[in-house]
Amino acid sequence: MIRPWRVGVLTDTTSKEGVREAIAKLSSVWGGQFMPIFDIGAPIEELEQQGRQYDVDSLDADAVDGPLGVLLRKPGWIWSGRGPWGPFGEEEGFRKGLLPVRSFIDTSTTLVQPTWDREDQDDLLYAANWGLPDHLGLSLASNGYDNELRSAPYLEVLSSREPNRSTVGVLSATILHIRANPRGYLDGFTGIYVVRPDHPEDVVEFWNMRVYGTKIIGVSAMGTEELLKLLISSGLPFVTDRGMNAGSEVQQDLCVWGFDDASHEISEAIQMVAARNGMKVRPYDRESWTRFEFQGLQTPFTRSIRADFRPGAHWFDIALPTLPINDEPDIIARGIIAAEINLHSVFGQDPRLTGSIPPYRRHSSLLKHALSMEGIDHARVTDSGVALGVSAERDHARFPFVYNQDVMRLLFDDDSVSITQSDIGKFQSRAAEKFGGVFSGVFSQPGNRAAVALAAGRNAGVTLPHLRQTVESQRGNWPDPLYERSLSPKDYAVQQLNRLLYSGLFVPTLRVQCSTCRADSYVSADNLATTMTCEFCGDSFKLALSHSLVQPEWRYRLAAHLRADQVQALLPALATTSFLSQLRHIEEPPLSHMLGLEVSIDRKTVEVDVAVYLPDHDWTVVLGEVKTANYIDANDIANLRFLQDKLSEKGVRCLLLFATLKDEFSSHEIDELRELVEQSKPIQTRNGRVLPNMPLVLTNPDLSQPPGSQSHPWRWDDKNFAGVIGTAIASCERNLGLRNYEFSRSNGQREIQYEWNS
Repeated sequence: MIRPWRVGVLTDTTSKEGVREAIAKLSSVWGGQFMPIFDIGAPIEELEQQGRQYDVDSLDADAVDGPLGVLLRKPGWIWSGRGPWGPFGEEEGFRKGLLPVRSFIDTSTTLVQPTWDREDQDDLLYAANWGLPDHLGLSLASNGYDNELRSAPYLEVLSSREPNRSTVGVLSATILHIRANPRGYLDGFTGIYVVRPDHPEDVVEFWNMRVYGTKIIGVSAMGTEELLKLLISSGLPFVTDRGMNAGSEVQQDLCVWGFDDASHEISEAIQMVAARNGMKVRPYDRESWTRFEFQGLQTPFTRSIRADFRPGAHWFDIALPTLPINDEPDIIARGIIAAEINLHSVFGQDPRLTGSIPPYRRHSSLLKHALSMEGIDHARVTDSGVALGVSAERDHARFPFVYNQDVMRLLFDDDSVSITQSDIGKFQSRAAEKFGGVFSGVFSQPGNRAAVALAAGRNAGVTLPHLRQTVESQRGNWPDPLYERSLSPKDYAVQQLNRLLYSGLFVPTLRVQCSTCRADSYVSADNLATTMTCEFCGDSFKLALSHSLVQPEWRYRLAAHLRADQVQALLPALATTSFLSQLRHIEEPPLSHMLGLEVSIDRKTVEVDVAVYLPDHDWTVVLGEVKTANYIDANDIANLRFLQDKLSEKGVRCLLLFATLKDEFSSHEIDELRELVEQSKPIQTRNGRVLPNMPLVLTNPDLSQPPGSQSHPWRWDDKNFAGVIGTAIASCERNLGLRNYEFSRSNGQREIQYEWNS
């Protein structure tokens, strides 16, 4: 999707001139009304938080040094345009800043720009409502726009010709072809904001509330009733209150922020207008509005894509939608827009690479390697993909892939941290490709695991009927009762074993007996010949004669490169990754992951069996210890807890996972894991809820459920509805005997009290 590249403008919000200039800049660029204004004097942490809240693509301020300068140069925040002009500057015919709104204004545009005295006490309010043409790049009475771009005193706007078909104010022109994504949580976020004269920060607050695309009208605290009528002439934005009880009378409320600051004339006028429209005024304090996360923009400039690439490719190129901008032959560069690219699926990719990148700003640095040669200066990760700042006339862009290892390293946000992959992890990643990748779900099926484990213990191999019988008898709740209800157990066993045989995991061998010494051997199909040589006595014999002496028998053994211990480690790891992928219910690229992750930090090296980044609504890193038959011990728990604390220090939600292929945890394991739960710290979800950060504890039955089963763990969380965090709490109730937990406060700190079954 093509949309505006959104910039957060930093200025002195107590300065009328500073705020006015910020509004003038934003009035000149496409999407300007959807771009927030921040206080340049705010603490760095607050600026970062506001940038994330409004989901801006870059921050902009005049050249600064110190901590703010460091922030403005960080990946994910930096405006990287070539040249000294910044996002709002340009030279004659050469614009490397944002796409100007004039690119959409032509002779068919009816644009009415109200005018007023700059010395008016409500100058900033008018500017925030209608915008300022200072940087528009068009004269009000030149360049052929005499009749289309008209000036009018602000009180004459209502009587202008065809007002309902006019675009009133250059600020309205900045949102041509754009609308904010509709979100249910914003339904009640409409109303009036009362702006006090000589309070530029009120104008900034009103501006930023309106950024969400809901109808917020700014009115003057000391204006006239006539001015109020003008400002609300497009209709009162009301909230429907249906009451708490069935049958309650429906009430339409007019929300007014800063109502107590309005003059008597304005407050009376608001009350009267509300009553005339059957509404009730609902006053709010100026600061009493929820700081929502920006919901994103929609434009009609979208395109579905499908592209082929080599498995080890670091990028692929895609065609971009075309913008309906004016033809300006003398312009070399038109300005920057955002190409927001979201991948729904990726197949056949090298397991070292990923198209799923965590939305932490620092991960934007990973995009540079694929974009620098393309001349793309701006790039950042988003909640669901990447946003690339490209020239408006560009017809293609490049989507970069990154290494999973780099993704994991940047989660720790520490240059001294070293990330590697163990040899067993490299083996598991490559072996998983034989079965469609680590998230394929092959080894979440207990029958498949049983067949592989059986063959791992039989050097001479296993007969085909025996393998099929093993899959069928050990299948558990498979085939999936929802998605494969018509498949019989016998057909299911044939289907799954064929899948394993196709992978190349098994090698077919034939029983051959030497006609001289009668020694038996099992020879792979590749080594069969008409004349064979006995490995024991060295004599040559005919294969046909051997088959006449003993009944031929095909058996299947594991490929020679697979050791039994490798298989024992592979099965629980792939069962766990398959389980984690089943917690996701949307189409997406393979999750960023590493098997056998080794982290060296603070002179300590910790190995993690399974590390997966879940890009759900709470963005969670899962670090897992998995076992086949061995026990989880205190050292395993302490190592993962150490990494969890390190990630938490960097603002990364981290969930610990402990899984076993045993049917239940031992009493000793339960004691150790209960102690970990007791040490769990509260965690805040993205929507502001606070829950215990308990580990996800899983046994063989939990890892072996079909996705359509009513017993699958993704259905467990029927109380908290908190994604994987809620599933973890439910797993502790089921597998550790957690009965209840309660929050309490001690010495000003939030604590959690746990109650266990005996």
